[in-house]
Amino acid sequence: MLCPRFRSSLETNEQLLKEDLTISETRYVWSTKLDWDKYLRPRHLLEAVDLLESYGKEAKIIAGGTDLLIQIRKKEAMPRVLVDITKISGLDEIRLEGGLIKVGALVTHHQMATSSLLKEKALALSEGASWVGSPQIRNLGTVGGNIVSGQPGADTTIPLLALGATVKMVGVKGERIVALSEFSGGPGKTVANGTSDIITEISFPALKEGEASLTLRLARRKSLALPILVTSLVLSADLKEKRFRHVSIALGPVAPVPFRAKEAEQYLGSAEINGKTIHEAARRAALESHPRANPLRGSASYRKDMVEALVERGIKKGLHLLEPQHDKSENRDRG
Repeated sequence: MLCPRFRSSLETNEQLLKEDLTISETRYVWSTKLDWDKYLRPRHLLEAVDLLESYGKEAKIIAGGTDLLIQIRKKEAMPRVLVDITKISGLDEIRLEGGLIKVGALVTHHQMATSSLLKEKALALSEGASWVGSPQIRNLGTVGGNIVSGQPGADTTIPLLALGATVKMVGVKGERIVALSEFSGGPGKTVANGTSDIITEISFPALKEGEASLTLRLARRKSLALPILVTSLVLSADLKEKRFRHVSIALGPVAPVPFRAKEAEQYLGSAEINGKTIHEAARRAALESHPRANPLRGSASYRKDMVEALVERGIKKGLHLLEPQHDKSENRDRG
């Protein structure tokens, strides 16, 4: 037998679901009804493009739907036609071609987190994908959707930015390729037109011998939490000569868009590897960030301090990841 308090709670929740009421400023109870007129599933890319051209601004692309369905429920987006591209073949693959890693737009976060190719040649992306949401979200959400959301803290955008990625899109005006560094236009905004462009592929150079990558994430907990800070690094160094060769540092969400800390990268250049150099590079990265105070992510000063701390930690970890490669090269030279 249910206790009176629990029975009352069940009855209250059932009534709220029937009435679809807002019960507080931050918590919503929705009915299961989602409002659109047509749900179309093209099997070819050109067919999808034709549908977008036919329905114009009434249509929206859907794949995993982890963002779009929430927007529809909140009435933030009200498409009359949804074009589901998950039946289009070839967009859910991760492959290596001519030194480039090509990730299809329909590749899920789970695929990226578990990909042996990414773990070997682009660990930063695999690590970033592993922290997205929950297992359910990671099995549905796609890299294309994460990028096109335009969020400053998108967990796959930041490592892809460090890796020097480009984004391929197909639309009613043809095909175009855009550098990821030029893709974001502010929170929730990108150069992709949600009613006429389909992201098909993200490409970036596979890491070579003597290079390493990683992603570090700071959040209130390890899953189902918005990031306070994400930093991804790609670096190469001559450990024998104790000098950096090249370092890429990508950061978010500590500015309106994810960005590369160019001044810190240039400072490292071919600088000597030592604690002072690493600390100064991290300090410069913090100066390049412009976080806002946020009740979920902390004060601006705290987040700047965390940029400095995580970038310094990331550089040191990257150098540590390079050590086995250095030892292997040393042994090969002796042989």
